Amino acid sequence: MKVRIILALLRLLSWMPLRLLHGLAVPLAWLARWTPWRGHDVARTNLALCFPDLSSSERERLYRQHLREMMRLVLESGAIWYWPGDRLQRHVRQVDGWEAVVRAANNGRGVLLVGAHFGNWEIMPLWVSLQREFTALYKAPRQAEYDRQITRSRERFGAQLVASGSPAMRRLLAGLRRGELIGLLADQQPKQGEGVFVDFFGQPALTMTLVNRLARRTGCAVLFASAERLPGRGWHMRFEPAPAAIADEDPALAMAAMHAWLEAEVQRNPAQYLWNYKRFSRQPDDQPSPYPARDKGTRKKEVDQMDLNR
Repeated sequence: MKVRIILALLRLLSWMPLRLLHGLAVPLAWLARWTPWRGHDVARTNLALCFPDLSSSERERLYRQHLREMMRLVLESGAIWYWPGDRLQRHVRQVDGWEAVVRAANNGRGVLLVGAHFGNWEIMPLWVSLQREFTALYKAPRQAEYDRQITRSRERFGAQLVASGSPAMRRLLAGLRRGELIGLLADQQPKQGEGVFVDFFGQPALTMTLVNRLARRTGCAVLFASAERLPGRGWHMRFEPAPAAIADEDPALAMAAMHAWLEAEVQRNPAQYLWNYKRFSRQPDDQPSPYPARDKGTRKKEVDQMDLNR
C-alpha cells in the first residue's frame, strides 16, 4: 500500500510543469527548515567542514539554498519515474562534451561514465539511455516491490540496471571489455577496508576504488558526468574526459583526480550537492566521526562554535 501511495504521488508530480514544481520548492524548503530532522545537522556539519572560510551567516544562507535544491530534487521525482523520452529531452537545455563519449564508443572502447550526487543524478542515466545502449550500477532497495518499480522506471528507455555487489564487478568488467557504455556514482562511502582515504574539500574522505580498478583492468575510456539543475527550465549535462591519472596504479592518486573534478563541479553550484549525506563518518586512524549523536538543536550550536574556535 505504501508503494502504491508513493507511485500515485509521483504520477501527480509528473503531470505538473517543471517551473511550477521548482517554484513550490521555495515555500516547502522554508517549512522543511523548521522540521526536526537529523539531516539538518549533517548538512550544516559538512558545510562547516568544507567551507571553513565562510562565516556562519554565509553558510546558513548556503544551507537554505541547499534545502531548496533538495526539495526541487524531490519534486522532480515524477519526471524521473514517468516522463516520456521526448519531454525529458526537451528539458535538457544544454549538453557539453557528449561528442567525447560518442567518439570513444565508436572507437570500440568501453566507456565508463562516472557521476556524483550533484544536481539531478537520476536524470543523467535516463537521458544517456535515450542516446545509446547503456548499463547503470545501482544499489537495490531492500523492499522487493519497490525494487521492481525502480527497475521498470529506470529501464524504460532501454537501459539495463545492475545491482551493486560481488557479481556486479564481473558484469561491469565483461561489459567494458566488450565495448559497452556503463555508468556509476562514485562519491558514496564504502565499507571500512574497501576504499582509500582521499582529501575532499580538505577533509579525509573514504572513497571507493571501483573506478580505478575498472579503468586499470579494462583500459576503458573514463569520463566524468553531471546534470546541473537550471531552476524552472531543466538541466545542463556535462561530460568531461578524466585525466590519465584515473588509471594510475596508486588508487589514492586516481581518486584524487576524481575529487579534483568533483570539487570543481560542486563549486559551480554548491547548493546542488548532497550535503546531508554523512560523507566523512569514517575517519582514518580510528578518529571519531564529525557527526556525533546530539539532542535536537545542539549540533547546530556546535557547528556555529567552529567559527569561534578558529
